[in-house]
Amino acid sequence: MRIIVVTICSLLVFFLGLLTVKFWGKAQTYPEYHHAMLQEQGAPIEFFKPSYAQLNESLASKKNLYLDVTVTFDQKLVIPKRKFVATEKPIKLFKYDEIKNDVLLVVDLKEQLNKRKIIFNMVDNARAIHETFIYDLKAMGMDNGDSFIVTSQYEAPIKALKELAPAFVYGSTQPEILKIVAMQSMYVLEAVSIRADIIIHPLKIRNQMFYNDEILQELKRRHKKIIIGPLGLDELPSARQLNPFGIILND
Repeated sequence: MRIIVVTICSLLVFFLGLLTVKFWGKAQTYPEYHHAMLQEQGAPIEFFKPSYAQLNESLASKKNLYLDVTVTFDQKLVIPKRKFVATEKPIKLFKYDEIKNDVLLVVDLKEQLNKRKIIFNMVDNARAIHETFIYDLKAMGMDNGDSFIVTSQYEAPIKALKELAPAFVYGSTQPEILKIVAMQSMYVLEAVSIRADIIIHPLKIRNQMFYNDEILQELKRRHKKIIIGPLGLDELPSARQLNPFGIILND
């Protein structure tokens, strides 16, 4: 009998704690971040993620682009021109001169990148990538942050970069996405902390729809915009129905 009473009391305390956290989260207010990159365009902004074969052609076009970037061992910010397979060293362990035919120097692309909106995706948690990113942007005259978003699946480079450049627009990291899903599963989505200015994710996570009504309503309450992708053309109609800020298409 005592065990039953203790169990019931423990459950009551647990549920009261959840309700407290939930109502605390609902009571929080969030200001909207007014930034040139976040201005509504009417229709969703289309970004294109070029394949390796289409990279040079895409850079020569006027398309808005989603570009993977990383740094070499000697701190050159680059865009890979081919896939580095698992049996090779990652780019961050090569010096630039060793792989210069397999990458593009970002700083050499000033004219191409200044003509459009860009999502820079940091694909490595590499040493000092945030410092190299800032250095090259300054050299290119793009350090005002008015035409790009920075994102990564890794938390560390985005957190470090935000300390150096808090006014940039930041996309979500993989830990943030997993935190959103976990908090929703515990019915306390309102209490999740989100550092990102924009949630960037495909339509699904683990074969389930990521952008459900509860998440969309909570993001709207916080003035967080969404960019859906990367996507195939077959997913485009479903993505448009969610009225996102942007869409990333595989080019």
